[in-house]
Formats: sequence, structure tokens, C-alpha cells
Amino acid sequence: MRKPKKKIINRSILSRTGIIDIGSNTVRLVVFEGASRAPRYFYNEKANCGLGIDLRQTGRLNPKGVKKTIQTLRRFISIMSGMKLKQVHFVATAAVRDAADGFQFVSQIERQFRIKIWVVSGEEEGILAASGVLMGWPEASGIVCDIGGSSLELAHLRNGLIHKSQSFQLGPLALNDFNRFGNTNAVYIEENLSVTKQEFPDSVQDLFLVGGCWRALARIHMSRKDYPLKVLQGYRVSVQSLNDTLGFVLSSKTRTLSKISSSSRERLELLPNAICVLKALIYRFKPENVVFSGYGIREGVCYKQFSPGIRQMHPLLEACKYLETNRARFPGFGEVLYGWLRPIFANLTRNEETLYLAACYLHDTIWQAHPDYRPQVCFETVTGANLGGIDHEGRVFLALSLMSRYKTANFKGINEDILELLDEKTIGKAMILGAVMRLGSMLSVAVSSNLKKTRIFLQENNICLCLKEKDYFLGEAVEKRLNHLGYLMGLNPKIILERDTF
Repeated sequence: MRKPKKKIINRSILSRTGIIDIGSNTVRLVVFEGASRAPRYFYNEKANCGLGIDLRQTGRLNPKGVKKTIQTLRRFISIMSGMKLKQVHFVATAAVRDAADGFQFVSQIERQFRIKIWVVSGEEEGILAASGVLMGWPEASGIVCDIGGSSLELAHLRNGLIHKSQSFQLGPLALNDFNRFGNTNAVYIEENLSVTKQEFPDSVQDLFLVGGCWRALARIHMSRKDYPLKVLQGYRVSVQSLNDTLGFVLSSKTRTLSKISSSSRERLELLPNAICVLKALIYRFKPENVVFSGYGIREGVCYKQFSPGIRQMHPLLEACKYLETNRARFPGFGEVLYGWLRPIFANLTRNEETLYLAACYLHDTIWQAHPDYRPQVCFETVTGANLGGIDHEGRVFLALSLMSRYKTANFKGINEDILELLDEKTIGKAMILGAVMRLGSMLSVAVSSNLKKTRIFLQENNICLCLKEKDYFLGEAVEKRLNHLGYLMGLNPKIILERDTF
């Protein structure tokens, strides 16, 4: 992997940044911790306020929703005052921009709380949602579908660039209102989507789903399929697999859905309308997969502040480097370890290079855990961590490699369903990576200057470890680790002692 030119994020931009998202259904506060290409959540809280309830009937914000929103903002602004935030962004979306009294509402709370609110247009909201997706997948291609209470935003991504954004009044609350006018969801949705701009493609491989309703759908699908991971970010499902769950939700009562989902009742009540929209989107864009994104417009606000160079940094590697810097005994060793072990892994794909480097960054971040529990802690930490730029199969690969870094291949205590996300060959690769990281770390005691005095390489049917005789690094533990690595690779372990420098 070519070593990228180092890019620095201006810490004055994103040093503990607060974002308050005033949506049609919920109001949420998210505080991001520090300057990072990968979002780190310092605090996250939401309230179901319902600003957009009955908006299409009355043309005005819901009075109860207005009252609850003001109460919520009072709490959020109060608790933020002690967080020493460099910046706070207030963003309002569809309900506020569409309501006849939206401007009056904004003026009132700006005066009351001495703040400034950005009322985003429909196009801007779509761009922010797509920017949130790019926070997790810098080179994403497909259609971003962000559904809120009152609106649906579509954005077209191609190779990490946003090409078009368009907004529709197709949020679940809006559909509730139009149903009361005697319209049917299917007809109204079809009429709206028929004016999709020509710049949108006729078909895509992936639909990226952003928004609370989609997250609720993902949880239900995971529950019904007994899916072993619970992380929503990067959860990829084929349309064929999803269809059965869509039918199940449409035919089920809210109390039934509550038993298999942790989502709020208010969210679940909106889900049938959201599914009607999703079915229309699937018909319109003919995707092979839907990909659930845990990142949306709040992460998009952060992403928009990055320079083009920073945006191209890999979110997984940046997150792992941050963890190494803050948790490893010798920060910076991970990159040296990767360079050391790279000669024994030929023909890695670009994705494999990323995963192997990420593993090296993380290899010493769990050292403070009790030795008997380190493998388990490694596995649980990685499979459940907030990481972008990685799919679920990649998570399991990283988790297995780090577990193997602390012990030999023993899957005791691991959910077998998780292991089934990988084939046997990939599991073997993870075990080998863990074993060589274990050897390199123990050989040098994770000190970069020590490791640089040694080499590891392949020679015919041998896995060779080359040491300088004068350095005295050879020992029983070194031989044991090398023998184990050789066993996993099906190669003969060979130690070469050199008297001269090399």
C-alpha cells in the first residue's frame, strides 16, 4: 500500500462540535469529539417532538410539537454550555421550511436562545445526507435515500461525488396527512417520483438508506433473520432478502413490531408509510442491494467542513490510528508492524491492504484488559465499534485477526453465526495475520526500532525470520510464535542469525 501524503485536519474546525437537528418528527443533539475523519460521538440524545404532524392539513407547525421543541432546545442548549464546544450548528429541515409559520418559529427561537438556525432547502438536505454517506464510504456509488418525518431526499453518488439531489414530500407524516385527504399512498408516491430529474440513473447496484425509519427496518430484519451483529452502519441486504421483511411489517401491528425491535413506538407507527416509499424506490431504481447508513445529515455537516484532501482519507484507517494514538503502549508501531509483515502477504487486494493495516493499528489497543479476557474483548470491541469504511465481513475479519493476535485459533465463546459471515479461507487469513502480528509484537516488545532490526520473508517452502546475532532477540517465545505461524501457513519455520548488518 502506497503511503499517503500526510494530511492534517484543522482542529479549530471540529474540536468538540455540537449539532442540533430540528426535524419534522424528532429533535436530536449530537456532539462529535475532536477533529477526525471518522466521527466519534461524545454525546447523543433525541426527543420525539412531532413538529410536522398534521402539517399538510393545517399548513402550520404542530402546536404541541412547537412547545415540546422549545422545551427540548432549552435542555440541549443548557447541557451544551458545560461541554466547551468550539462550534454548534442548528439545522432545521422539511417541517420548518414548508410551514407557513416556519419563519416565525425560527425567528422566535433565535431571539429566545440567541442562536442562528440554518433552515436547509430540500436540495441542501439531500446533499448533507449524501455527505454523511461519504463520511463512511468515500468512494460510494448509488442512490442515497434520506427519509425524515415530512420529506424524502434523493441524491445520486458516483465514485464519491454528489451529482444530483432532489426533495419530495414523501415523509411518513406527509403521507399520513394525504391519506386523510382520500389519496392512496401508492398513487401519491408514484406521482411524486415520476418527476425524478433525468440526471438520476435508471438502475443502480446500491440504495443507501439514511434515516430513523430505515434504521428501525434494519433492526426488524436483523431480528427476523437472527443476524449475529447488531451494528447498523454498513448492514447490506439484498433486495430479494428484504422483500419478506417488508411484507411482514406491512401486515403487522405496532405492538408486534415492538417485541422484536428496540425502536420507539412513534417510529414504528411511521414505518409502514416509509416501506411504501421504499418499495416504490426499489421499483424505480432496480437496486440489487440496500445498504443501511448510520451516518446522515449531522455527519454530513461535519463532512462538508473538510477539504477535498481530508475527504479522501480512509475513515477506517483514521479511526484505527486514533485508537492506537490514545490506547496503545507505543503509538506509531502499527505502521512499522505493517511494513514489517507485508513481505509475506503477496497479491493483497486494495480492501485487504486496508484491513491488514487497520489490524496493525489496533493490535495493541486492548493491552489493558486482563490477559485472560483480551481475545474476547478484542472480538467484541471490533464487531461492535463505531467504524466507517468497513462492511460487516470486514469487521469479523478484523475481530478474528486481533483475537488471534492474543491466542491460538480457538473459537470457544464466539457465536458460530458470526463466523458464518466469512468463508473458511478468509478465517484462515485472519488467523495468520493475527499470528504474525503476535510474533512481531512479542519479538520487539512493540518498539519500532527493535522491529526494524529484524526481517520476515518467504523463501521456497520456508517462513524465514532473520535476526542479528548481536541483538539477542532470539528466545523460546520467539521460536514458539514462529513455529505456530509456520503451522498456520503450511510452511517450515526457519530462523536466520546474521553476524553482519543487513
